[in-house]
Amino acid sequence: MLTVRRLGSLLALVLVLGTMRLFDTTVAFADGGGTDVSTCQMWICTKVETRGNTSHSGNTGNSGDSSSHSSDGSSQRTDCSDDDSSTKPRCHIDGAGDYSEGCYIQLADPQPPAGDPAWEGHSPGDGAIYERNCGGDGRTQGFPNDNSRTGAIWMKNPPPGVPRMPTAAELAQQAFSKMKLDVPKLGSAPPPGSKGLIGMPVWMWVEKSETTWGPQSTTASAGGLSVTATAKVTGITWTMGDGNTVTCTSPGTPYDPSMGKKDSPDCGYRYTKVGEYQVTATTTWVVTWTATNGETGALPNQTRSAQTQARVGELQVVN
Repeated sequence: MLTVRRLGSLLALVLVLGTMRLFDTTVAFADGGGTDVSTCQMWICTKVETRGNTSHSGNTGNSGDSSSHSSDGSSQRTDCSDDDSSTKPRCHIDGAGDYSEGCYIQLADPQPPAGDPAWEGHSPGDGAIYERNCGGDGRTQGFPNDNSRTGAIWMKNPPPGVPRMPTAAELAQQAFSKMKLDVPKLGSAPPPGSKGLIGMPVWMWVEKSETTWGPQSTTASAGGLSVTATAKVTGITWTMGDGNTVTCTSPGTPYDPSMGKKDSPDCGYRYTKVGEYQVTATTTWVVTWTATNGETGALPNQTRSAQTQARVGELQVVN
């Protein structure tokens, strides 16, 4: 039969052991000393050791956030879990976002329109609106549970671990990547393989289409911001193979036999020496973009080249 005094001593011992277990911060390193696991109240937190081997832990209560610093100045960070069976918060939950700073945060899609109070006076493209879910609605599996911080929030930059919204310039690059800018499809008179004559006109042109001359436009969007990129050729430079070049600002005019010995009205040449020449035609594409938030810009010019041959002879006079 336990006496009252012995029973009281036993209960006190149980309480002490329970408290020690609840706040146990004993470090248990895996082989190699990379990761330690400690019990932080009712949460299991994984702390990643950056360097050093002497740890002093602290925790901030039931938020699940804990931090620690080693005596040699190294730091540790609280991690999350990709294991469904873990008692730690999941690193990502579809519909709630990525776990960061004690909440689940995701980019709002679509983004609110300009002037919406969520922007806090900022314009679309200046930062972004994120949805912050701190628990209580069943989506976050109970981690954490602080509805006072749940809702839309403007951020200049996303918190650690949360993908940021692309900038207008980045969307412009995405839009440009969807384009197909072909090499010029060349035409000439006399045609390749035929022999022309010294001093006679050579007509030069390229096929005019969306992919060889433009204009060509594509759009990329993210989070309510859309950017349209437009590319068009501003000129074509013909390197004639004899040391001279011809720059034309139009695709040129295809030759018609009814034109006889007339010069091309917009893109032509006359050779002065007999020879076989390699001709290179290079188009220059200018790419500009506009965004729905009012931003505009330009991407680096693009060039495309194609080659053809020209044979030039001399008129022989028979007596």
